[in-house]
Amino acid sequence: MRRRNVLATLAAGAVPVGGCIGGGSEVVTSVQRSISVSPGRGWVEEIPDTSGGAVQYKARADRPFDVYLFTSESEFLQYDAYVDGDDPDGTPPGHEKISTRAEQVTDTTYEAATPNGGARASIGTSGPYYFVLDHSDYRDGARPGDNPTTISVFLDLTVTERTFL
Repeated sequence: MRRRNVLATLAAGAVPVGGCIGGGSEVVTSVQRSISVSPGRGWVEEIPDTSGGAVQYKARADRPFDVYLFTSESEFLQYDAYVDGDDPDGTPPGHEKISTRAEQVTDTTYEAATPNGGARASIGTSGPYYFVLDHSDYRDGARPGDNPTTISVFLDLTVTERTFL
């Protein structure tokens, strides 16, 4: 009997990729791990179209970094060209409510999150989307510094697709 209770508790807490969460939403992307980002580069997660879905994330590191959510391939290609050393036509800022610079929260920790402490934020446009942890000087962002080294960012990211039942 005790074993069943433990298994039921574990199963209730698990939400696999592709699983459902409250409000008729389905998880389409889930990342929860440390990510190494080289200086002058960005780590990219391509996200499929979510049909009016939402994103939520919290990211932490011991140094400044930027987060961008590009909502079109053309925006992302301009970012990619910039970090590759080219001179693109523009430097799009990404989604205005989701893209942000990490803020210093303690002497040794910087954090970036969706608005309201990492709550779900509606994407509001069609995709595909490109989620980027940036460790470059893109848009005069959080520069790698004089002695650039790889940054380790712990990312907890969930992207949901709105499903209509």
